Amino acid sequence: MKKFIAIAFLLLFLPVTAHAHSGLSSSTPAEGATLEGSPEEIQFLFESPIQQGDMTIKDEAGNTIDVADISFSEMELTGQLADELPNGAYTVDWSAISQDSHEITGTLTFNIAAEETEVAAEEETTTEEAAEEPASEEATEATETTDVASEEQSAEEDSASAVEPAKAETPWMTILIIAILAIAAAAFFVMARRK
Repeated sequence: MKKFIAIAFLLLFLPVTAHAHSGLSSSTPAEGATLEGSPEEIQFLFESPIQQGDMTIKDEAGNTIDVADISFSEMELTGQLADELPNGAYTVDWSAISQDSHEITGTLTFNIAAEETEVAAEEETTTEEAAEEPASEEATEATETTDVASEEQSAEEDSASAVEPAKAETPWMTILIIAILAIAAAAFFVMARRK
């Protein structure tokens, strides 16, 4: 009879004790998830209320990631990330104390595979350089054209300066030739009369 009472007692209270042990219901990010960007927080939801909780985040090299704030409510444990996480694999070791003071622990793994912004920056730089090259070539052509125009103008000025003295010397040469011809004609006339 005593054994029967003891078994009945255990059967009555065992489900209550088992129910008091909290288990993990879900997490964000989910186990094994691959994200396209860094999450702002890590969140765990439990099947029953917890008294407290904690978590540690490490990258694939084993370096600990700073968590700005870890908080817990009735059935939730949340860790706010201090900085954005770069691409790579991450492991979150978490622990919580259930209402019956039992500690439960677990590990969450996830990956970040965001598009590389450096590639986009390099493409922009290449595009800018390609745009600058035609501008530089145009500037060079404009400079060469200006230089050619300056040389042509200088040549024209030199030609003009060379022609102007010639024009200035022409009347004097004409007068001199006429004078020589006049003298020669006079001399010829005088010699002809003497004969």
